[in-house]
Amino acid sequence: MRIRVVVAVILGLLLGEPAAAQILPIPPGWQMERAILLSRHGVRAPVKSNEEMDQHVATPWPVWPVPPGFLTPHGAELMRLMGRYYRVLYGGRGLMEASICPPANTVAAWTDIDQRTRLTGAALLNGMYPGCANPLLRNQDDPTVPDPLFHPQPTPACPMDPAANRAAVLARIGGNFDSVLREYAPQLKKMQAVLCPPGQTSASRSCGLPAEPPAVVAGTDGRVRVSGPIGIGASAAETFLMESAQGLPNAQVAWGRLSGDAELADLLEIHRLEFDLAQKTLPVARQHGSNLMAQIVASLQNGHKFPGLQALAEPVRLGVLVGHDTNIANVSRLLNVGWRIPGFQANEVVPGGALAFELLRAPRTGQRYVRIAYYAQTLEQMRKATVLDFERPPGMVAVDLPACAGDLVERACPLERFVAIANEAIDPACVTIKP
Repeated sequence: MRIRVVVAVILGLLLGEPAAAQILPIPPGWQMERAILLSRHGVRAPVKSNEEMDQHVATPWPVWPVPPGFLTPHGAELMRLMGRYYRVLYGGRGLMEASICPPANTVAAWTDIDQRTRLTGAALLNGMYPGCANPLLRNQDDPTVPDPLFHPQPTPACPMDPAANRAAVLARIGGNFDSVLREYAPQLKKMQAVLCPPGQTSASRSCGLPAEPPAVVAGTDGRVRVSGPIGIGASAAETFLMESAQGLPNAQVAWGRLSGDAELADLLEIHRLEFDLAQKTLPVARQHGSNLMAQIVASLQNGHKFPGLQALAEPVRLGVLVGHDTNIANVSRLLNVGWRIPGFQANEVVPGGALAFELLRAPRTGQRYVRIAYYAQTLEQMRKATVLDFERPPGMVAVDLPACAGDLVERACPLERFVAIANEAIDPACVTIKP
């Protein structure tokens, strides 16, 4: 059975639903009190150097305008446009003033220490409030050690056992990759032809996807990756996506060897497979997502607990945590939630996309609720750097929380029930932060 992101029942809820139509208005009489967004960084250069990547392809990869793994200027502009839209969206929902600088602490971003995450946070806030010094942009003071929110490390209480994680991944596919290779054979065959077209390769060296079978490789931090043809194919597919989102000419996206976005989406099936196995296997997701899930819960309950805020100032109203696709994948697996943005695979963690947790209040009863949404520019909007507004919104979709299905009101989960669901998903032994 094909590996699907999260679980099959979620896809059944998502397939065929148009994106923009799923965003619900604020129920009559309700108020939005807070929103915490978990965002991926924007469009970046490949994390490996061209020298390393060129060893496996017939034609050298395009040269990017920034060092490996860095946010590109185009990527920064796309995040500025997303920030501009968030101000329109949440200003229209009464969460913030749409025309003046926000009070100190009420709008803030906490980012990972990488260049691509720090500059993404800066671009988002600049798009929300150009010319305002009030929004807080913070990251961990020590850049030499991993931020435990985005890159938690093994501890005696949470050892992140590599062998156990590897076994958990293999258990999901029947102990080996035989059935997976059969099912994904069309995509792997196409990827090989794109990387190394017939007649353009040298017999003196291997090219494209390696002949050896895939394997699950565990790292020292407890994360796993899939090596071999699936791993290389997944990395290449994501690079094609970044090339297209960067706005490279069609002749440079996958060297012009794709017929269009539909063929790119088909190759991204390889990336989705690898990503699902490596990031959404439950033990891995709990080890690496529990800190973030605990932080989101704490910030929703108490806006003073968003990281990096100034003491004794107002609580955060719009807080953005800027990390990586792995972070969003881990948290979405803990909650068993999914989404679909037009033009992408189901549950694709799009460059610059964000999983939003919105806190609402029904004044008549005082009851608070949590609604979840996913926001991301479409690939066409990224290529063209489309200015976003109510008439031209980004891709966006309301995200259902299956565990709260029996308690929903206006498709929103009571806060106490949401907290209970999240706490049940979290591994408390792996929570090393104090929100």
